[in-house]
Amino acid sequence: MYHILCIGAHPDDNELNLGGLATRLRRRGDAVKFVSVTNGDKGHFADEYKADPEKLAARRLIEAQEAAGVIGATYETLGIHDGEVYVDKPTTEAMVRCIRSFGEPGRGPDLVIFNRPLDYHRDHRYTAQLILDATYMLTVPLMCPDTHHLDRMPVFAYWYDTFKDIQPFVAEIQVPITDCLEEKTSMVCHHASQFFEWLPYNAGVLHEVPSDDEGRRARVRGIVEGRGAYRAERSTGARINGGACHHAEAFRVCEYGRQPGDDALRALFGL
Repeated sequence: MYHILCIGAHPDDNELNLGGLATRLRRRGDAVKFVSVTNGDKGHFADEYKADPEKLAARRLIEAQEAAGVIGATYETLGIHDGEVYVDKPTTEAMVRCIRSFGEPGRGPDLVIFNRPLDYHRDHRYTAQLILDATYMLTVPLMCPDTHHLDRMPVFAYWYDTFKDIQPFVAEIQVPITDCLEEKTSMVCHHASQFFEWLPYNAGVLHEVPSDDEGRRARVRGIVEGRGAYRAERSTGARINGGACHHAEAFRVCEYGRQPGDDALRALFGL
C-alpha cells in the first residue's frame, strides 16, 4: 500500500486536478489524503459570508470532507485564510510537519502531488513554493524536531496545467480516468459553494447554473469530461501511460524529490 499526499491551495483544487488518479489509487487500497493550505474563507460573494467568513470556512470544510469521503480519502486544512498564503517561517514549518506526518514515521508519503509554481493565483504559486522549500528540509532532523524527520525523500510530482509563462507543461505520466469520471464528478459536485455559486458568479455566468441536482451534476460532468479529454489529447506523448484513452490526467515528476525509474513510477501511479 502506498501513501499518496495531494496538496492544493484551496479545498477543491485536488478533486478537480487529480480526482481520477485518486480514485484509481483508492480502488487498489492506497491511503490518499487531500490537504488544502487555505480554509477557503474568501471564495464567495454572499453578504452572509462577508459578515462572517468563518461561516464560509465551516461550509467548505464540510464540502471538502464529503468530497474526499466519496472515495474514502481523508482531508485536512492548514487553516490559512484564503488569499493570504505567504512563504514565511510558520507556514513553511507547518508544511514540513504536514508532509512528514502522513505515512509511516520516518518514511512519510510515497508520493506528493501539487501544482507548479507557475499559476494565475498567488495562493497557488506560494503553495507550490512552500512545498518546494520543504522538500530537502524534510530529511533534516533539527528542522521541526517535534516531528520525525524523513529517512528517505518522497516522490514529488506536478499535476497538469495550461500555463505557458516561462515553460509550458510537458506531460511525463498519463493516467486514464474514463472509468473514474463518476467518482470525480461526485467529488467536484460536493464543492457546491464553488462550482454552483462562486466560480460561476466570478465568471459572470451564474444565471447559467441549473437549479436542480440533475442539471447541476450534468454541468459538472461536462467540465470534468472536457478537462479529461483535453489532457488526454495533450499528454499522448507521455513516456509513461496506461494506453490509449479518451480522458486522462497528466503529471510530471519534480526534480527536487526522489527520482524513481519508469517501472517504479508505473507502480506508484497505478499503471
